[in-house]
Amino acid sequence: MRIAVIGAGPKGLFATERLLARRGTGPLEVVVFDPREPGTGAAYGRAQPDWLRLNVTSAIVDAGWRTGPCPSPAWLVGFDDWRGAAGSPGSFAPRHLVGRYLDWVWRGLQATAGDGATLAHRRRQVTALTPAGPAWSVHGERFDEVLLATGHADDWDGALRHRWRGPERLVPAVFPLTGLEGIAAGASVAVRGAALTFLDAALALTEGRGGRFTGDGPLQYRRSGAEPGVVWPTSRTGRWMEVKPEPGSALAALDRAAAVAAATAAVAAAESSQLALAEVGRLAGDLLVLVGASGSATAGGDGVAAVLSGAAGGDPTDGLRRSWEVATGRRVPSAAWAVGQAWRDLYPALTRRFGGVDAPEAFGAFAGVAATLERVAFGPPPGNAAKLLALIDAGLVDPAALTGAVVDEEGFQWRSGAGPAAAVVVDAVLPPPGVAHLPASLPGRLVAAGLIVRAPGRRGVAIDSDGTCLAPDGTRRRGLAALGRPTEDVTIGNDTLNRSLHDTADRWAARVTTTRTAR
Repeated sequence: MRIAVIGAGPKGLFATERLLARRGTGPLEVVVFDPREPGTGAAYGRAQPDWLRLNVTSAIVDAGWRTGPCPSPAWLVGFDDWRGAAGSPGSFAPRHLVGRYLDWVWRGLQATAGDGATLAHRRRQVTALTPAGPAWSVHGERFDEVLLATGHADDWDGALRHRWRGPERLVPAVFPLTGLEGIAAGASVAVRGAALTFLDAALALTEGRGGRFTGDGPLQYRRSGAEPGVVWPTSRTGRWMEVKPEPGSALAALDRAAAVAAATAAVAAAESSQLALAEVGRLAGDLLVLVGASGSATAGGDGVAAVLSGAAGGDPTDGLRRSWEVATGRRVPSAAWAVGQAWRDLYPALTRRFGGVDAPEAFGAFAGVAATLERVAFGPPPGNAAKLLALIDAGLVDPAALTGAVVDEEGFQWRSGAGPAAAVVVDAVLPPPGVAHLPASLPGRLVAAGLIVRAPGRRGVAIDSDGTCLAPDGTRRRGLAALGRPTEDVTIGNDTLNRSLHDTADRWAARVTTTRTAR
């Protein structure tokens, strides 16, 4: 059997591992297509600087599959075990180091594939995928099975580059970082976006140009002289993201297992989507009680109900500073921390409850809450938040535009009318997951061709529980499967290195190897 995996990022790598673990005996040829090095994808290139870091603790990074009848081989250890004394377990590790780990996994899979199995990498962007009888043709090459694991798209229809009419010079994307190198020292820079990619851009323009952060706790920034004069972030919410707790802190180590287990069971048993989602607020309240903060959670901040509604309160930078102080144990835990932690803790249960291709009404309720709480639950680690605060204190990042300006196709505009002008605009909004705004992507073109279909009411392609793509008539598209970002909202929460959150790759591998035996 010949199998093509289109996309060699983490999701493609994990699926390949599952395929080899379940292959049994007999010949098997796996060809992985990707213009990048296998494993690293768009986010984990091994040449990245140290200051580009994970947004999750390294403890969840494990390319091994530890459950079910075919677990990963013993040599495939998790990231923290692999790096040993080279780093602090559970830390927010440099992304390039994760890329080195994923490269090690790829090479290990090649070396241990076994007799009769081959694993090859074709350094190519796939643009042609067509049916070939019961098989599929990839640029004229025939495969029995094809898996779409294309990951982050390079472009989307909402990118500024497609409709830019502003007077400023446009840098169309933050990555690759080389695009930022042409921004002159002293220039005024406006950025579309104020989330994690904005933070990467701000660090590239400061620490990446020789600036230094000093101090223990609150940081100070020492200029190199090569920085822009000012960086203005803009945001739809007008708020910074909430900060994740420091690994090893009292908040991170809080014994919340019983409260989470009860809320998880309640999500599964809830008679409606509204009751299931209400467990987030209920668990947040329980967490505040656990830390003894229920009576003071609103001091200087919002209450649980306000956080859940997305209501903005107070100065956004004051809120960021409070969030960092909570995350590092310098302040009493807040309602924002509790809601973010509750959302993270219940995310596996919620993805099970709302995933699949069922009625879009129930998913709509989830999607609305998820859009609100992404800012609260999936923000930066404390170290990067401290750097952002130091850049604000140094006057390099000016939060005045966070609520006072907007970036659109006409350029950078102050909401109040007159204001200082920007010389450069950087688009720091990444292409979304799914296929709704990605007509040029390979999955998007397959949808346009009528070979697969976007799930009703969701952004991603419709797939069965084993990843098999569905045709427009609802039948299974033989030999073609998808996982990861192209399937978002059908499979929920694909932007993670946590393998235990989804079992689609294992189900796909089980189906493929069973089909292979039957043939």
